Amino acid sequence: RAEQEREEKARRAAKRAKKFEIKRIKMKEIPYYANYSRARRLLHDLCNSKYFDLVIAGVIGLNVVSMSLEFYRMPPFLGDVLDILNIIFTVIFSIEAIMRLVALGFFRYFK
Repeated sequence: RAEQEREEKARRAAKRAKKFEIKRIKMKEIPYYANYSRARRLLHDLCNSKYFDLVIAGVIGLNVVSMSLEFYRMPPFLGDVLDILNIIFTVIFSIEAIMRLVALGFFRYFK
């Protein structure tokens, strides 16, 4: 039993050492965005921000709510308002996609 515990302890130490080595190697690598210009770097930081994702999630939620407001024989005024909202949401999502394409690059965006 003591020998098994020693083997297990040695295995855990080797696993920790391997994780530490991988982490050390990753720290030496320069990030892919290191050579970006100042403006693109700011855009990259904005697009990877959790607050940006929360705002986009909120806009998606509002879009879902506005889409669910359609009903049979709805007044023409409400139909016009929903059409305008649809255009606004389309513009917002297009701007988001363009911002992410510029910030991340084509291949990283689709990856």
